[in-house]
Amino acid sequence: MKHKGKREQTVLHIAPTPFFADRGCHIRIRNEVEALAPHPFKIVVCTYHLGRDVKGIDTRRALRVPGYDKLDAGYSPFRFIADFFLFFLVLKTVWQEKPGLLHCHLHEGVCIGWVVKWCLFWRRLPIVMDMQGSLSGELTAYNTLSDQSFLLRVVKKIEGLICRMPDFFLCSSTRSRSCLVNDFKVFPEKTAVLQDIVPDTVFQTAAAGTEQRQQQGIPPESRVVLYTGSLLPGKGVQNVLEVMKRLCADHEDFFFILVGYPLEAATEFLRVHHLESRCLLPGQVDYADLPGWLALGDVAVEPKEDDSGEASGKLLHYMAAGLPVVCFETENNSRILGSSGYFVPVGDVMALAEAVAAVLADPEQARRKGEQGRERVRVRYSSTAVGKELTRIYSRFSFHA
Repeated sequence: MKHKGKREQTVLHIAPTPFFADRGCHIRIRNEVEALAPHPFKIVVCTYHLGRDVKGIDTRRALRVPGYDKLDAGYSPFRFIADFFLFFLVLKTVWQEKPGLLHCHLHEGVCIGWVVKWCLFWRRLPIVMDMQGSLSGELTAYNTLSDQSFLLRVVKKIEGLICRMPDFFLCSSTRSRSCLVNDFKVFPEKTAVLQDIVPDTVFQTAAAGTEQRQQQGIPPESRVVLYTGSLLPGKGVQNVLEVMKRLCADHEDFFFILVGYPLEAATEFLRVHHLESRCLLPGQVDYADLPGWLALGDVAVEPKEDDSGEASGKLLHYMAAGLPVVCFETENNSRILGSSGYFVPVGDVMALAEAVAAVLADPEQARRKGEQGRERVRVRYSSTAVGKELTRIYSRFSFHA
């Protein structure tokens, strides 16, 4: 519901990604837009032709790119063409809607916004960059480029140039903010950490009963380890698979649920190690259905090693559902979880497995930790808090019609 008596200001979000596709980057964009619903803004999202529309979000789509059907994270050569088409869509939409600000997601979004800004220079459009991680860090995390390659050094140079374009930066983690300030010499006063959001529906997640687990083919006596997110190396899924292999060898009642995609590598791992009966791979699930999957878990795992500086929105969802969380002791994980988390040294997969087993061996302490996390996230990461912070940041800039 919009505030009566206040003129709506238009903000255009540039999303160079197949929005919406039930993954972290998209969930952040969606939740930011929905958090602004009570405030006097008209939000327009420009994105690729791929993805599905979300009710209540004004989504404009670029021309179709033949052959481009990749919804998961990572590199695709078709994205260059998709970005080219997206530029013309943004230019057209800015001309028609006359936004007062460009909220650009990812580095490609900043490049598109900057070119549009200079094509329509008399509009004096401010650019806000929503930074979810380092571009060069992401490329190495997904094994697209090696740490020592010449091409990676070129990418870092380009990333430095891109970081000169925005007027302000919204960082999804303290690590990404430190990267901007220390590596790319952005003035600290031009940055802010904008935490991810947990919708209210996730807090309403109820514990799953035996019948619900049986409906999913989970033996009723099982103790369930849950992971949600992309099943890609850059997200640390290889660590979850290794934990599964070790724990299933020692505990007959442990069962794993890996919610996400793509499925090929994980399916092959289960086949090779004869773990098909110990793990459920539901694939891509609708974000609206995520609370039901969270309810099936006894403990949640965050296996990412913080290579790219991205935040971890899944942590917030785990916490809101009252799940105890086992993860690596990174700066971002420690900041979000506080004393409610179970931490192990970064990269120590054996310790990760041992911590999961320890949590399941002490359900009463796990319950207390889960409730502590739920209350922590309720206070710090609500839609109301983020909507107010975005409104405060937008108000820094004069809106020009």
